[in-house]
Amino acid sequence: MECDMWKEALEAKFHNKGRKYTKKDWDQLLGHCQIQLIQLYHQAVADVPPAAFIPELHEAYPDAKVIIIQRDPQQWYVSCLRTVIKFIRSPQIRVLYFLDRWFCRRMAPMMVLMFASLFGSETKDPVKMRENWIKGYMKAYEEARKVVPPEKRLEYCLEQGWEPLCKFLGSEVPEKPFPIKNTTTAFKAGINKTFRSMWILAVKMNAP
Repeated sequence: MECDMWKEALEAKFHNKGRKYTKKDWDQLLGHCQIQLIQLYHQAVADVPPAAFIPELHEAYPDAKVIIIQRDPQQWYVSCLRTVIKFIRSPQIRVLYFLDRWFCRRMAPMMVLMFASLFGSETKDPVKMRENWIKGYMKAYEEARKVVPPEKRLEYCLEQGWEPLCKFLGSEVPEKPFPIKNTTTAFKAGINKTFRSMWILAVKMNAP
């Protein structure tokens, strides 16, 4: 399962446990992305966990292009507080961990390990936590710029719209408006939908 492989890759990179992933491993983990997105003309991964492995993925796929989204670190952290951090701290996750053996019990430890690896152990000090997350955020950006050559990466702001993105990817500019879908509201709606699905699965798995 994907969560198990991501957890294995995180332990190898950040905690020296196990072996380093090879291209064969990445193909196994990410191959479905290439198949599913083939109709969209570009095969891609985004966000975490993949963003935690830019050097490794660049080594495995040296011809791949990397798009670095420019965001204000402070605003990014506030967004994280309202979305992913709130999600992983949710009491529902703790309950589902014991009920949902198939998905949540695999997903939750992977996410905890991932965020701890990137941003340090969780702390109740809000100032220290902000510092840790922003430091990890900047480190990931610096790592990407260090290993990915300029001709293979695009420094991009969503406000720039289609033109620089399409030019970088060698695609025609669509006639439809540029979509902005990954908002806090959309994320919360997606999480609520995910929770509903997880509760349904947990009930089915624990039904007599």
